[in-house]
Amino acid sequence: MVYKEYKMGPYNLHTIKTDKFKLVHMEIIFRNIAVKEDITKRKFLFDLLTDLNKEYNSKRNLVLRLEDLYNASLYSVTSKVGNLVITNLCMDFINPKYTEKEMLEESLKLPFEMIFNPNALNKSFDLKSFDIVKKRMEANIKSLKENPRKYAVIEALKTLPEGSKSSFTNIGSLTDLDLITPSSLYNYYEDVLSKDHVDIYIIGDLDMEEVNEIISAYAKFKVIKNEKLDYYINNTKRKLVKKSENYLYAQTNIVLILNLNNLTDYEKKYIANIYNIILGGGSLETKLYKKLRNEHSLCYNVGSMYQKYDGLILITTAVDINQENFAVKLIKESLKEMENNISDEEFNQAKELIISSLNMSMDNIGRVVDNYFYKNTSDLDDYETRIKEFKNIKKEDIYKFSKKVSISTIYSLVGGEKDEKN
Repeated sequence: MVYKEYKMGPYNLHTIKTDKFKLVHMEIIFRNIAVKEDITKRKFLFDLLTDLNKEYNSKRNLVLRLEDLYNASLYSVTSKVGNLVITNLCMDFINPKYTEKEMLEESLKLPFEMIFNPNALNKSFDLKSFDIVKKRMEANIKSLKENPRKYAVIEALKTLPEGSKSSFTNIGSLTDLDLITPSSLYNYYEDVLSKDHVDIYIIGDLDMEEVNEIISAYAKFKVIKNEKLDYYINNTKRKLVKKSENYLYAQTNIVLILNLNNLTDYEKKYIANIYNIILGGGSLETKLYKKLRNEHSLCYNVGSMYQKYDGLILITTAVDINQENFAVKLIKESLKEMENNISDEEFNQAKELIISSLNMSMDNIGRVVDNYFYKNTSDLDDYETRIKEFKNIKKEDIYKFSKKVSISTIYSLVGGEKDEKN
């Protein structure tokens, strides 16, 4: 792969030339500091921008245009990553050498047409299209309660100290949604264009100098942004918070939030990943899975997620209401084992799994872009360095790291019927 960066002032273009894929993948990535009240607006805005514009003023018209581009796809993904909110506006299309030469410009220009030619008049989005997207967002937010695991995680994160951006999600809220109008959303649209950092990534077997010329003709971003955006949030150690709420689910969903305290940069990038895989983020041989499911048949699934930029690990499971306390006891036992009782098999499997995942990432066109993006904007090391560092980790590094782990929240979304005999 041949990587090159073009500094274009208001945006940076990053090209990754490779003949590994027949597909061409482009991402226009917007990023800025996360503001809770703006997350709903942001998701709304980019859903609207990728639905239609003045030229393609209905979803059907846009679909027909994408079909003309040999079934290209256009979509956006908004994520909250540590201290930042990031939106990836993506375009996938077949390499024009397999279709028609003119398809390169026709495909590359479409995302910019959607961004810079929205269906709006007098600084207000078209009401009909606005209402369509609003109703869809409202339905999506309401459907969250149909996913007990996700809903429990969101509610658990609300127990974090007030103002912690780790409690923000990319889902949006009905309260914020009700406050958005076609004109207020257009004002936010102008703010995004003037204040967000913009990077454009494109990967494929293309003449990248030609790509640069085409994109520079359509990427009409105007404002240069130089301030550094820091991803990391400092969630300091705090007293344990226990919270329980009732809901009409068949099982009780449990979430434990673990604080990772005073980590070094190396621990954040490497040790925490291996720790999490051994604990619950890996295969069916993790400590949590073996203890809760294999040994005691308490749950169908249990796992852990490492939130690097938040300095947290989230443990999730679902059990019968009468087994809640026992499940928490077993989770605590698993955490205790992480301090001095990791088998060679568990340790080696974790390292093999993460190295295998890194190798596989080089075969995924989207993950290749992710790797370059976080290497350029954060502290992600290059592929070879990461492989080397993960191989060099010792079991003692995990034991030392485990002393920096503390439980900050035990949250239960209580469901099912309680056995009064217990």
